[in-house]
Amino acid sequence: MMRRSGARSSEPHAAGNPDQGNTARSVMYALLLGFALITLLAACGTSDDKDKAHLHGSEMWETTSSVTTLPGFLKSHTKLTKDLYSEVHSHMHMLSGIPCYCGCMQGTEFDEPHDSLLRCYWAEHPADDGSVTWTDHSTSCGICKKEMEEVIALSKQGKTAEEILTYINDNYQPKKSSS
Repeated sequence: MMRRSGARSSEPHAAGNPDQGNTARSVMYALLLGFALITLLAACGTSDDKDKAHLHGSEMWETTSSVTTLPGFLKSHTKLTKDLYSEVHSHMHMLSGIPCYCGCMQGTEFDEPHDSLLRCYWAEHPADDGSVTWTDHSTSCGICKKEMEEVIALSKQGKTAEEILTYINDNYQPKKSSS
């Protein structure tokens, strides 16, 4: 008669604890549920996030207390970009009548069309309390920045709003091809 060695079989024991698999599965589901809940709370926010930057379509919007308080999203951008944003208030009336030729005025599937170069910097005009909502659209758009540079330079030269508009249109408006 052969004796069995003391080696254990790799097959599960019929006499093992059947609740062991259920416990592990329950712990896994509890962890997943907890993770989902934390993610949901973080995404929706549990406080008033009005003054914090938030994504709006493809743009980051941030509300500050005044036109002189620049948005925090500019911290990672160049001095030139910060300087251009700091000039918006001084030229807002002119900017509201100047088109932007980067394509933003046509809009996209994610973003509503801009109505002027001003909208490339301000998502919403100053509110009654003086707060303004900024957009980061211009931070990554060379055409918006270049147009703004031109507006500032031409204003310093004493050009009128009409002269500046004509200059921007002549130099940035796409030329129609003659077919």
